Amino acid sequence: MLYNVNMKEEIFDCLIIGGGPAGVTAAIYLKRAGKTVALFEGGMFGGQIATTSLVENYPAVGEIEGFMLATKFLEDLKRNDVKIIYENAVNFNFNSAPLEVETKSGKFKGRTIILAMGVRARQIDPELENKFKGKGISYCATCDGGFYKNKDVAVIGGGKSAFSEAVYLAGICKTVTLVHRSDKFRVSQQEVNFAKSKRIKIKPFYVLTNVFGEDKLSGIEVTNTNTGKSEKLNIDGVFVSVGRVPNTELLAGKILLDEFGFIKSEDCTTSVKNVFVAGDIRTKNLRQIVTATSDGAISATLAIMALNQLN
Repeated sequence: MLYNVNMKEEIFDCLIIGGGPAGVTAAIYLKRAGKTVALFEGGMFGGQIATTSLVENYPAVGEIEGFMLATKFLEDLKRNDVKIIYENAVNFNFNSAPLEVETKSGKFKGRTIILAMGVRARQIDPELENKFKGKGISYCATCDGGFYKNKDVAVIGGGKSAFSEAVYLAGICKTVTLVHRSDKFRVSQQEVNFAKSKRIKIKPFYVLTNVFGEDKLSGIEVTNTNTGKSEKLNIDGVFVSVGRVPNTELLAGKILLDEFGFIKSEDCTTSVKNVFVAGDIRTKNLRQIVTATSDGAISATLAIMALNQLN
C-alpha cells in the first residue's frame, strides 16, 4: 500500500532503499521482528529480475517468469504490511540523528538504513540493445544461458566477466564467439588461451553495429574497427558483458565506495554507523537472487541488533 506519512514526525526503525530481492527480504525480516519499516522503490519491484525472461535456478519456484517473481516479491511486502514509498531517494543525510532519506516529497527519518539499490547492466548501445532485450539480448549467462542450449551465441566484451561468461556458455551452446573492440583484453594470456581451448572463437577489433530479427534476435552485424568492413553473424543470442553500474551516484563522498562505485563491504556493514548494505550494490564475488536474499537477511539482522542497542 502507498503510505502517506507525516514525514516530519514519524521516525522509522529502518528505511530500506530498493525493492529488489535484497530489500524485500530485509523488510520482511525486520517486520517479523516487530520493527517499523518504510521501503522506497520508484521503479519496478524485483530489480533486474523484472526484466529477466525466465528464472530457473531459484529454489522452490521451478520455472517462473522474472516479472511474475517480482510481482510475488511485492505481494510478500503487502502481506507483511510493509509501508511502501513509491519514490526513489534523491539525497541522504548520514550525519543527522536520526538518519535521513530525502525523496521529492520530503525527508524521512530512520534509526537505521539498509541500502539495496542494486546495479544496472552497462550498455554499449541502448538503442540497439533494447530492440531485443530479453528476446535474444541478455546480460547474464548464468541467468539465461540455458535458453541457448546447442545454439550459436556471441559475447560482447573483453574483460574478466566477458571471458567467464563465454567459458560458461561454451559448456552449453553449440558455438560461442567473443567480440571485442581491440586485441587488448583485461585478462591474462593464460585466460585467453583457456577460452580458446574451449573452442571459443575470439574476434578482436570488432564492435556491435546492428541487430536483426522480428519477434526475437536472429543475427547481428559487427564492424571491424580498423577496416570499417562489416559482416553479419547468424546468432541466436547475444550476451553483453561490459560490466555492471552500481546505483550509488548519490552516495559519493558520503560512504566508502571502491574504484568501481560499489559500496565496500564484506559483511553487509558499511563505513557509516547504523547504515547497512545488501545485494548487488556491495563488493562481492557472486551477484544472484539467492545471494541478494541472503544479504537481505543478514543486513536486517544487523539492523535489528543495532536497534536493540539503541533502545
